[in-house]
Amino acid sequence: MRRRILRATLVAAVCAVLLFAVPLGVATLRLYQQDELRELQELADRVAVSVPAGVHASGDPVELPPVESDTVVAVYDAGAHRVTGTGPATGDGPVRTAVGGAGSSRRIGGRLVVAVPVGSGEQVRAAVRVSAPSGQPLHRAALTWAGMLGLAAVAVGVAVLLSVRSSRRLARPLEALAATAVRLETGDLEARAAPSGLPEADEVATALNRAAERIDHLMRRERAFSTDASHQLRTALTRVRLELESAPSDPDPYEAIRAALESLNHMEATLADLLALARDVPEGAPLDIGALLAETESRWHGELAAGGRPLRIVADDGLPEAVGSARAARQVLDVLLANAAVHGQGAVTIRARDAAGVLAVDVEDEGPGLPDDRDLFDRRSPVPGSANGHGIGLALARSLVEAEGGRLFVSRRAPRPRFTWLVASESEPRH
Repeated sequence: MRRRILRATLVAAVCAVLLFAVPLGVATLRLYQQDELRELQELADRVAVSVPAGVHASGDPVELPPVESDTVVAVYDAGAHRVTGTGPATGDGPVRTAVGGAGSSRRIGGRLVVAVPVGSGEQVRAAVRVSAPSGQPLHRAALTWAGMLGLAAVAVGVAVLLSVRSSRRLARPLEALAATAVRLETGDLEARAAPSGLPEADEVATALNRAAERIDHLMRRERAFSTDASHQLRTALTRVRLELESAPSDPDPYEAIRAALESLNHMEATLADLLALARDVPEGAPLDIGALLAETESRWHGELAAGGRPLRIVADDGLPEAVGSARAARQVLDVLLANAAVHGQGAVTIRARDAAGVLAVDVEDEGPGLPDDRDLFDRRSPVPGSANGHGIGLALARSLVEAEGGRLFVSRRAPRPRFTWLVASESEPRH
């Protein structure tokens, strides 16, 4: 790119110089030629004024003014014969024209010749002939051309320097963008293009950075899918195993098998939801909170009731409108209820309320409280045999909520720990 810019600038500068210099050089040569003829004409007129009435009179000879060494002056009588000065003995064409009463200028044998009549009309009594080398205008023009050539060289040099600077300024942002794209191609999703000060390149860099951030976000969600899926499905697999193991001793083994199949169906739906959420963009569709709470109650009421823990659903009147993915909402509530079922105690309550114009969903239980020494939403694997299994599920829930434009936080640690989910509304910006 730099070479192309330099080549284009150089060609443009040379063409511009030639377009101006060639006509100017020709006009300069013609101007010097006309200037030389004018000087010879003025010299001839001065000599003609000093020529006496009788050019052959011995008492009043013609006096010629001093001239340059390469300029010659001669006076001719009415018969075109040289009377004094330097020139051909018999007048040539310009002299004969001047004797006829008209001035004349001509190039003869490498010299410029000017002849003027002395007198006027039919009273021409003599003619003055002045000549000089015709190369003098060309010599003066050559000196001028040399100066013009020097200025043209300076102009072209300045154009080259400016083109080199401009090519570097234009090429560096593009080279940086190419390097960033190569890093992204090799898998370095942390690569970002820095601003360069060139508006067009900065627009491309901004778009590339946005694309890189989006790809990085999607890749992180894809990579976290296996961990999230294993955490979400672990409880379902354990439930299926227990139900199948208890089937031989159960009075109605078919009921245990049906329950196991239902758990497998739920596990399959969970897997499909997680895979779709890992790959899709936020939906931004209206969220039916009533249908969501009813579906959640049907899924969790039996399991919690089997452990002697009731599930209470409370929905206030006049709830604000909310948007979001039904898949994400199901997974968020499943995580919060599973967390309450495993780590909490007593009844589990889900309440949907209006929080200053924003839909808020609270999930709380009657347990003693949450630990104060760590972030419950920090993603980490649970320690085998430990009751402190918070981490992967809550981290997944928060990531799903934030991807939909909402917030998930602990609104009360103890007693009766409570998690609050603020659902995004249509007027809120998406994250």
